[in-house]
Amino acid sequence: MDDKMAQKLIKVVQHPEDSPYSEAVELTRTYAGSAGAQASAIPVVFEKMFELFITGRGQG
Repeated sequence: MDDKMAQKLIKVVQHPEDSPYSEAVELTRTYAGSAGAQASAIPVVFEKMFELFITGRGQG
């Protein structure tokens, strides 16, 4: 993750209600609360969702 994206991530985590990327947080929370969620995958899911919302594309 580059510095610019990391700074946006910090802002979202600190103030998710003020961010246009709060959907990434909500989708990750939904995944984390699901019966099939794997605890070790939650941070990876969040990072990938956040990157998708910021850049419009996934890692590739």
